[in-house]
Amino acid sequence: MSPTRPDALLLPLPRAFLRVGVTGHRIGAKFSLAAAAEAQKTIERVLADMARLARDTVLRDGWAFADSTPVLSTVSSLAEGSDRVVADAGLAAGLALNVILPFPRADYRRDFESDASRSEFDRFLTRAEAVFELDSRGKTAARAYEAAGLLMLANADIVIAIWDQLPADGIGGTALIVEHAVAEGVPVILIDPRTPSQASILWRADLTLPTARTGIEDVPRRALDALMPSMVALMLAPPEGAERQAFRALLAEKPRRWNIAIAYPLLMFLAGVRKVRLSDLRLPDRRQDGAARWRDYLRSDARNKILETVVTDKLLAAYSFADYFSIRYAQIYRSAYVFSYAAAAGAVLLALSSLLAPLTLKPELLICEIVLIVAILLVIWRGGHNQWHRRWLEYRRLSETLRHLRLLAPLGAAARLDRPGSRTDRSHGWISWYARAIEREIPLPNLAVDVAYLAVVRDAVRAAELRSQIDYNRLNAHAMHEAGERLHFAGSCLFWTTFALCLVYLAIVLFAAELAHSYREWAVVLTALFPTVGAAINAIRAQGDFQSVAERSRETAQNLETLDAALADEPLEFARLADRIEKAADVLMADVAEWHVLFRTLPLSLPA
Repeated sequence: MSPTRPDALLLPLPRAFLRVGVTGHRIGAKFSLAAAAEAQKTIERVLADMARLARDTVLRDGWAFADSTPVLSTVSSLAEGSDRVVADAGLAAGLALNVILPFPRADYRRDFESDASRSEFDRFLTRAEAVFELDSRGKTAARAYEAAGLLMLANADIVIAIWDQLPADGIGGTALIVEHAVAEGVPVILIDPRTPSQASILWRADLTLPTARTGIEDVPRRALDALMPSMVALMLAPPEGAERQAFRALLAEKPRRWNIAIAYPLLMFLAGVRKVRLSDLRLPDRRQDGAARWRDYLRSDARNKILETVVTDKLLAAYSFADYFSIRYAQIYRSAYVFSYAAAAGAVLLALSSLLAPLTLKPELLICEIVLIVAILLVIWRGGHNQWHRRWLEYRRLSETLRHLRLLAPLGAAARLDRPGSRTDRSHGWISWYARAIEREIPLPNLAVDVAYLAVVRDAVRAAELRSQIDYNRLNAHAMHEAGERLHFAGSCLFWTTFALCLVYLAIVLFAAELAHSYREWAVVLTALFPTVGAAINAIRAQGDFQSVAERSRETAQNLETLDAALADEPLEFARLADRIEKAADVLMADVAEWHVLFRTLPLSLPA
């Protein structure tokens, strides 16, 4: 079967990845060699328990994963002390090692005082799966360490902190990274160097009423053993209840060759804002075109070969699947309400036509009216039963979230996904669960960041995403504004025409009673039909909320243009570029979120 045919679309299941980050003290007054040796034993035990629980979780929910074997890894900066203790324990347990360096490796090596330490550092690098060397130009050492710590946090699901629980000594210290982790809902496994054989946990996901403040002093320290099973399950397992059912529904989706729900495209054609296209009847699978564009986006720097493979294979397949069905359900939902309001007006027309038609045609007109009413009831019932509205909104949110992962991957940045344990009520949703599971499979770039690489990423983001989204939002804003204005004009004309007809008929009644009697049926038909059709048009306009969509697209285009200009003019620095790209993803997701809020209150309902 050809992989470019829509009926070959499949949603790729994620593999179970679990990433363990580390922050903590270096060897010294706060963390002695003896404490390090004891802490390593504790960490080895913790990682073994974590691996066992991960396997149990994947086996229990094997239907949701592509492989029955979970993949655990550590994310470390390989500083002397805590970073190396966790990296060593992970390697001993068979975990992959991913390294984030605050400086280029040659500069970072000079941070270690002894030849033995530098040799140990080199040995770790040779065993690492990926080494991402940050660009530290223009930064103090403290800021560079902070950047590496925050990037570690973005690429970790759980953090092991070897920390004495005292306030931070300065920028980028352990206490600050722990506070960031707690604020983001990341479970922190705490090992105090004074009691290295014990492990506790800082986490609030299972609290009935999580603390409103983000300070680590407000989060209770609890025994790790009691919470480890629930922590691992919450990190890996698909959500329960209705959210699990929604994900299963996505897995069960089957592409359709043809789509007969074309009322909405026809409406937009009649409004004069777009043409009717073959793709309205048969939705295309854009994987082939998408693969070329996505591959070009990453191929611009040859060092990203592994990243290119994962993104264009797994991520593109997931995005294409969600995008296909979001487009399909959007058209079905929109066509359903357009059809319902139009058919309701048609039913009124048939009822009124009985005033003009011969008596012998009245049964046929009544049958046609009943057919239209039954059709409306069936469409509304089927839309509710099959949850067209929910599927459209959720699949669109998923596809946009997955698409933005492509932007963030070359800089190792993380999407703005709700983590299990955050204070939002959405943290256990299937969209965040699936998107984060796919995100975990995207490897860190295995390269050293330099100006040339930053330029490649900047230019790729501008060409592949910003400019196309600016053009799309500008066109969409214009089309939605024009459609809304023209529907409003048509509805208003019908009401004003009704008003004029009423005045004319009133004049005829007053001055030509016999003529008025001859045309009374027509007067009733027209003065009842025109307002009905006008009301249907305005109901479609209200349901589609064209003006709000147009305004939102206009704002999104303006925000993206500002970011595009900034990317073109600003000096190339890793932190600044990462911030701008994350901001671009935020702008696009804010657009999706507002659009989601706008339409989630507009489910299909009877045109009554």
